[in-house]
Amino acid sequence: MPDTETVAATLHAAGLRFSRKAEAVRRGAARTVRTEARSFDFSIFADFDELQEQARLSLQEAVDTFLDLLAQAENERFQIEQITQNTTVEQRLNNPAFRARREAAGRILYQAWHGGHWIAGAWEAFGTVFDAYRKASPARPTAFTSNDMGHARRDLVARKIVSLDAWKSADR
Repeated sequence: MPDTETVAATLHAAGLRFSRKAEAVRRGAARTVRTEARSFDFSIFADFDELQEQARLSLQEAVDTFLDLLAQAENERFQIEQITQNTTVEQRLNNPAFRARREAAGRILYQAWHGGHWIAGAWEAFGTVFDAYRKASPARPTAFTSNDMGHARRDLVARKIVSLDAWKSADR
């Protein structure tokens, strides 16, 4: 996620105002997820893993868009910096296409910044949803598993893997 200072500097250079409201964006995303969760029937999920997978899938489009915007914003920022280094202030001020491009780059970077904070807030809210699901549907006790390492040892012997302890004791 682009840091706040980079976004602020980019927007300032483009002549745009920056509102430092990352926490408000996160809270808004969390509120949206909690509102949706209140009206959702969680009984359709067989277990916690299925719920977690569905949560990931529900955010996947937002994450994909965020990654595309971030790559586009970083590319534009780099090109703007290259143009800035290779031109004079007068050349840039007299070039309306450059000013429009710089403004567009700032807006894209801001969208990526906003999207990153929205995703973070949504995932934090999913954490509380996950906790509520665990409380409402405690995990079923797993069947007793044996501590028999025979199968694992046979597999290691078959693959001719020797443990470090066996190797050290063979040297003595």
